[in-house]
Amino acid sequence: MDKLLYLGLIILIVAAGILLGTYPKFPPAEENKKSVENFSSPAVAPAQPKCTQRSADAMFILRMLPACDDPKNTPSTDALDREELKLILMKITCLDSDVANNGVIGYNTFKLPYNVQHDNEPLTNFVGRCLNNATQSRDLEIVVDKYEKRGSTLIRRISKNIGLDDSELLKHYQALLTQLSKTLNENCLAKHSSLDRPFGPRDPGYSSPFSVEKLAPFNNIQ
Repeated sequence: MDKLLYLGLIILIVAAGILLGTYPKFPPAEENKKSVENFSSPAVAPAQPKCTQRSADAMFILRMLPACDDPKNTPSTDALDREELKLILMKITCLDSDVANNGVIGYNTFKLPYNVQHDNEPLTNFVGRCLNNATQSRDLEIVVDKYEKRGSTLIRRISKNIGLDDSELLKHYQALLTQLSKTLNENCLAKHSSLDRPFGPRDPGYSSPFSVEKLAPFNNIQ
């Protein structure tokens, strides 16, 4: 009897829910087939950093040898060279920015792709080692040398294709590398110990009091 009572009560509740429209309704099978999952935000690639805007030399090179950003253009050797040169300029300026700012405003190098022709390791890894003084002078020379060789090769090849004198471009590129080398040497190398010499003219260093310096040697040794 109790079971029948409970069953009747459940049926009554379901009927009341359907009547009042509070019972959950499932969409038909045809509507389920047509449903499309959407993204909650636009699915776009992360924007590339604009580090080149902080360097007049990099902007001069990009103005003379602009990258082919039009997707309608058929990829060519010249277009690929220009795109690679743009990437190298971004790496140089972003590396200079991250090291000079000590990573305070974030790491622009994090968004730059690794390329075996430019990098020995991902740039963000190198920035981390640099800011922790875990690099040697030879490490810095290798980084700058790889950018110098590959970038100069691309500038000469692109300039030759369009019949442009590359001397001025190489001059600005060398100035860009000089600035990078200066930034790396000032921030990446561990400072040598200076315990054996004073820090400045007001530093007493290891000076001894006058009275102590004038003491005679103790010769009465038993």
